Amino acid sequence: GISGDQTQHVLWRLAHGELTAEMEKDPSLTLVLLVGTNNLGAGHLPEETAAGIFSIARRVMLRIKGRLLVSALLPRGDGPSMLPKLCPPRCNHDGKPFNSFSPAVKHVNKR
Repeated sequence: GISGDQTQHVLWRLAHGELTAEMEKDPSLTLVLLVGTNNLGAGHLPEETAAGIFSIARRVMLRIKGRLLVSALLPRGDGPSMLPKLCPPRCNHDGKPFNSFSPAVKHVNKR
């Protein structure tokens, strides 16, 4: 992975040759996707972040013969320092900063 990577960065790399022809044809290939937490930290909404993750997964699965493991988002520890800076526009229903990134993470991984 690349530190600070966001879903749009992965999509760009996929469109510009990140997967080689050999990787695409290899039925034993297993890719692990762990992306999205930096989107949330940058103020992207959970729905936007989830859409980016689904878009990556869709593009990868259409191109490879192997498997894709999509990992759940890990909890973020920068909520108290980061969240007030994101409000507005990313505020709770009372117009105050969220207390944690956890609600966003919980809903991204919900089935």
